[in-house]
Amino acid sequence: MCHCLSVSEAEVVHAIRTGADSLEAVGRYCEAGTGCKSCHDPIRVLLQQEARRDLARSRAPKSLRQLSLFDELVDDAGGRRQSAPMGSHKR
Repeated sequence: MCHCLSVSEAEVVHAIRTGADSLEAVGRYCEAGTGCKSCHDPIRVLLQQEARRDLARSRAPKSLRQLSLFDELVDDAGGRRQSAPMGSHKR
């Protein structure tokens, strides 16, 4: 992603998902885009993709947003669960 400062795409996506909503904010969070600036266009694309993703989620019916299919399953210790939690649909 940002070759001159060795910042990966995953780091940029993490910055965006934790609140960075502009090139400048991404730069403050992980320094991507603060060097030669050749990665500005790819960072803008990621910002747009994440904004579309958030908009799609916010327009989904509340019942769908609550399904575990739309979020990573994490157990209490912070690790990944092997299966979805039991719900009323499994009675």
